[in-house]
Amino acid sequence: CVSVLAVERYVTVPGPSVNNNKPITTCYYSYDVTVTDGVHRAKCQLASELNSLVHQCVLRTGVEIKIVQCAFLYNEKCLGPGCVLLEGIEFGRERSPLLQTLTEEDVERLPFFTSRLRNVLTQSDGPLKVEKKHYLPLWNNDDPYGVLWKCDIAPPSDAPALRCNLSRGIHLCDLELFWGCTSRVPPLLVRVMYKSRLRFFGKPEGSIDMPYQAYIEVADCTGLMSMVLWNEMCPEWYQKLHVGTVILVENYDMKQAFESRTQPTPADPSMTLLRSREISVNAVDPTGKITIIPQQAVKPEWKLPDVTYKFVSRCQLDSLSPGDTCDVIGMVTFVGRCERIKKKDEAERFWTCRWVHIVDETTEQPFILEIFASSQPEAFSNIYPMSYLVCTQMRVVGEARGHHMNYLTSSNESQVYSAGCHKGQPYVSDPKVKSFIQWTKTLSEEAVLQKTVIGGYYRFPHSPDKFTPSSVVPSLTCTSELQQEIEELHYRERRCIAVQGFIAAVRYVAWPAARGGSRRQPEQVGEEHPNSLQREMGFRHNLVDHDAMVAPTLQGKKRCIPSAMMFPYQQCNTLQACSRFLGLGIKSEEDAPTDEKTVQADSRKRSRPQQEDLEQPGPGCQSSSDTLAVVTLEEVSSPSWECGIWSAVQQHLSVHLSHSLHSASVPRKFDYKRREFLMQQHNLHPARWQPPPAAATACDAEEFTPVCNHGYYIVTIMGVTQQAAIDAVFLPVTSPDDPRRVGRPQAPHDNTLLSCLTEGFVSPESTGTAGRGGAQQSFPSPGKSRAGLLQLESLEM
Repeated sequence: CVSVLAVERYVTVPGPSVNNNKPITTCYYSYDVTVTDGVHRAKCQLASELNSLVHQCVLRTGVEIKIVQCAFLYNEKCLGPGCVLLEGIEFGRERSPLLQTLTEEDVERLPFFTSRLRNVLTQSDGPLKVEKKHYLPLWNNDDPYGVLWKCDIAPPSDAPALRCNLSRGIHLCDLELFWGCTSRVPPLLVRVMYKSRLRFFGKPEGSIDMPYQAYIEVADCTGLMSMVLWNEMCPEWYQKLHVGTVILVENYDMKQAFESRTQPTPADPSMTLLRSREISVNAVDPTGKITIIPQQAVKPEWKLPDVTYKFVSRCQLDSLSPGDTCDVIGMVTFVGRCERIKKKDEAERFWTCRWVHIVDETTEQPFILEIFASSQPEAFSNIYPMSYLVCTQMRVVGEARGHHMNYLTSSNESQVYSAGCHKGQPYVSDPKVKSFIQWTKTLSEEAVLQKTVIGGYYRFPHSPDKFTPSSVVPSLTCTSELQQEIEELHYRERRCIAVQGFIAAVRYVAWPAARGGSRRQPEQVGEEHPNSLQREMGFRHNLVDHDAMVAPTLQGKKRCIPSAMMFPYQQCNTLQACSRFLGLGIKSEEDAPTDEKTVQADSRKRSRPQQEDLEQPGPGCQSSSDTLAVVTLEEVSSPSWECGIWSAVQQHLSVHLSHSLHSASVPRKFDYKRREFLMQQHNLHPARWQPPPAAATACDAEEFTPVCNHGYYIVTIMGVTQQAAIDAVFLPVTSPDDPRRVGRPQAPHDNTLLSCLTEGFVSPESTGTAGRGGAQQSFPSPGKSRAGLLQLESLEM
């Protein structure tokens, strides 16, 4: 067995399959896998048939694998060496015991394997397919990745020449005079005001080694203009040019400005916008030159504009119009897991985003932020509760999306500054930032910690009262098509769909602690010996028994809860029954659990069906819908209800998709002392192996208290044609600290199951005890809600 150290991705030209079939025309990305046996390291190429293992994050860093089939691959069109092609692998333990004994320094010291018989390419900073020069980030195309991206800033080496060039410089407004001039344009002395995220425009058949583009907005005393970094200039300079940096630009071209792109909104309305032309800096013809001027060398007589901001408070946000741009600062109270959204018409290209709540001194109502990756991977992955967060150039989204509360989403020029990024930033001297910092000094650490939450399923804005096609959910999906939708999901992919049907059955599931059982979630299966965790890959996943995907039938008064691991190529999908019209937010869930106690379900996804240790409720939990009009759902007994025709119809369903609640879909209380473990759980899995935090080996995600402190419903939705059904999870809001409560109407309701499904929350009840602002309220357990279940009979939703 070997351990996986790295899984790296790059664009490639589609090639033939390992079975010498027709060329694979849909595979535009290839993967290199670096493995170790503890003595050597070896970089291998992954066969395209196994790419889906990476798409689902099954083949990932840190796992133990056994190579059962491989080949030696040569490229006859190149003089370079060959490489090993992985064609078949078996999986061992989810956490490699070998890597648990090594540090990052130990791994770096391991030599790369070299063959005495053949010239094997084993060590390279670039892809094994020699026609490509660099790797892409594993989960998106927006972040810099690899050793080619430079961060170190070297001081100017030739001070006299620098002074000479500064004296020959011109202003931005004078560049129009040089339009069409064939001679070299004079240097520019400017300050960086805004940065866009990186844009990767590579194609499989492309010949450009570094197909990147980045817009840098620069300004002097005469105005603001766009500067474009092209190709090799991006890895050389993108991470060196920060907002506020003063630079001298030489050997550049003037181009007609590209009008169909987003533009930043300057905070200073008096700044002149020079939009007709843009500065083009390339690595060739001519070779662009950029010099960074140290801050202490910047002179007042240059009259370079200062970076200004438009910070708004939470109280001011609701007065802004949709499309307005602003900057915000606040303390993080909730941070969601990293998710991926597929780009339009792009099979393997995704946006990376996460939801965040921050608060300031003006109100208890938080900012709701939808933060997309801004080519700042360290800042994006280092957002956690109780830290300060600054986001610039955020765009307001409001009633145009059919909801009643403004929220903010990233623009192309947004920059994110999380913990560890604030020192030396231009905004530290802003009066509103200083006021916010003073306010945080008056807060009680314990009081703030009690209100902090991390992870879980989150969606905003909430579903409308009635379904109407939109850009988010363009149309209804047939229940018979759900299985294909699920199988196509990639790791952490967020996809919203809507189905129509009847509620056929409802079951309430209490947390394990409430039932007096173990701490494991009810959807997890029994523990399996590590030796039985190996499974052979290839095409065996096509042989999974169809019956494994059909929910067990009701037997007597006991009903089995099927495992969440039902689909051969889908890693634990959670289907959320959204409020109101029951739009289903389908998630490609977390990578498999990092603890061996919960690894067994994932280990069987591509092996033959095996008997699973499914948890069953106690006797007396099955109710008759013919005689019971109103059911009291007791928390401990985990009761269930079904409509009158369900017993007869379910025997003839063509497919019954069953999904239970995955642990990662539950928002949990934040623990500051164990924040490294929590951040690791909710960030995307790294492309290169990283040692777990010191306390991670002693941590289990189930140790952290759920915000939803009662239980959840499993709602069976039957299609209107009665040919297919799906078990969807409904996790109602039952706590004032639940981040999903923000933005929901707070009008009380009767706490019937239909009302809870429609409103998305359990209505609080008065305790009769006086408190600040009136009587105190408590949220009853969903299991004790009086559910008017006859209302659900024949109700189409």
